[in-house]
Amino acid sequence: MFFGGNGAIFMIENGKQLTLSQRIKIEEMLNQRRRKYEIANELDKTQSTIAREINRHRILKTHSIFNSSNLYNCKFFVNCKVCTEKCRIFQPISCKDRDRNIGVCNNCPKLKTCNLDKYFYYADKAHEKYKYTLVDSRQGVNLNTSELIELAHIICPLIKKGQSIYTILNNHPEIKFCEKTIYNYIEMGLFKDWDVTNITLKRKVRRRLSKKKLKKRKEPQNYSGRTYADYLEYKIQNSNITTTEMDTVYNSQNGPFIQTFIFENTEFMIGILHKEKTSDSMSESLNKFQEKLTNKEYEQLFSVLLTDRGTEFIKAQQFEVNIHMGEIRGKIFYCDPMQSSQKPHVENNHNFIREILPNGQNWSNLTQEKLNLMFSHINSVPRENLGGKTPYEIFTFIYGEELANKLGIQKIAKDEVTTTPRLLK
Repeated sequence: MFFGGNGAIFMIENGKQLTLSQRIKIEEMLNQRRRKYEIANELDKTQSTIAREINRHRILKTHSIFNSSNLYNCKFFVNCKVCTEKCRIFQPISCKDRDRNIGVCNNCPKLKTCNLDKYFYYADKAHEKYKYTLVDSRQGVNLNTSELIELAHIICPLIKKGQSIYTILNNHPEIKFCEKTIYNYIEMGLFKDWDVTNITLKRKVRRRLSKKKLKKRKEPQNYSGRTYADYLEYKIQNSNITTTEMDTVYNSQNGPFIQTFIFENTEFMIGILHKEKTSDSMSESLNKFQEKLTNKEYEQLFSVLLTDRGTEFIKAQQFEVNIHMGEIRGKIFYCDPMQSSQKPHVENNHNFIREILPNGQNWSNLTQEKLNLMFSHINSVPRENLGGKTPYEIFTFIYGEELANKLGIQKIAKDEVTTTPRLLK
C-alpha cells in the first residue's frame, strides 16, 4: 500500500498478468451476467484490473441500421434528426449493463432486440491479443535476413495463389508466427522484394509502408535500482520529495516530438519541442532547465523523474547527471512494462493535448512559443480533483508566479481559455 499525491490510497497487486485460465473464468462469469466486482473477488484481483481487461479485449459488433426504428446510434439523434458519426457532438447511446456494470453483452437477455452497438468477450481471442501486444507490437521485427528469406519462400508463392494467411499457417505448422504477426510484417513491407504487399492480399488495405528493419531484438535493458518497486521504496524513504512524471507525445515517427512533464500534486504540465526522439535530445532539456532555474527551483521540480521504458529515456545517467557540469542532479525511475497506469497524471493530461493537436495532424509548424501558449491554456482549465482550482493556481500558490514564468507558462483568463485546434491557428 502507498499514498498517492492527492492523499488517495493505492493497492499494489501481488499477481502478475492474467493467465489463460483466468481469462476463461472471466468469460464464464460474464456469460452468467456477473458484475465486474464479483469477477474481481473470485479471481482475487482489483475491479480496475478486470475492467481494463474487458475494455481492452472485448470485440465490437456494430448495430444494424436495417429493420430498426433506431437508425442511428447517437443519443442526440432525436433532437437533431441529421446524424453522422463524424459529427463533432456525436455520442453513442450508452447501456448501463454494457458500459458500467458488466462491460460486455455476453448472454444478455435483450441481445436479439437491442439496437445498440454490442461488445463480446472471448477468452481465447483476448489471450491471443494479449500475447501479440506483449511481444510483437512492442518488440518490432524478430527476424534476421536469412530467416526472412526462408519465411518469404514459403508464404509468398502461396499468397500469390490466393491463399489466406490463416490457410498458409494452418498448412505449415513449422511457421511459428501468429496470423497477426504475418499481416504486420506484410504491412511493414518486408516481403515487397517478393512482390507481396497489402494490395496482394484478398483484403486489400493500402497503408504507408515503413522502412525495413531486419535485426534481432536487443537484450533487455538493465533497470536495476530504477524499477517502479525501487521508486515506491525511494518515496517511502524520501516522502518530502515530489515526483515529476515524464513522457513523449508525437504524431509521426519522423517528428517533431513533445517531451511532457507534469508536477506532482498540481496537475501543472509543460512541454518541450524536439526534432529527435533520443536520450541525448531529451536529457538536454534538463540541462537547459538547470541553466534557467536556481538550484533550489530545479531540485523542487526535477529531482525525481518517473517515466516509461521508451528508447528516448533509456540512457538513465544522462538524466541523473549533468555531463557538462559533472554533477548528480536527481534520480530517474521507470514504470513496469506495459504499465502506463503507474504514471497516470501525465497520461490523462495528454487528452488535453490531443484536443488541441489531434491525431493525424501535421506538426511541422509547431514552435516552442506555440507549445507554451497551448500549455498556458491547458493549465488554466479548472480540475474537479483540484477542488475547482486550475493547475496554474495550485502551482503558483506552491512555487510562485515567477517560477511559472520561467517555465514559459502564463495565466489565461477563464473566459479566454481555448482547448480546440483553432487555438494555434
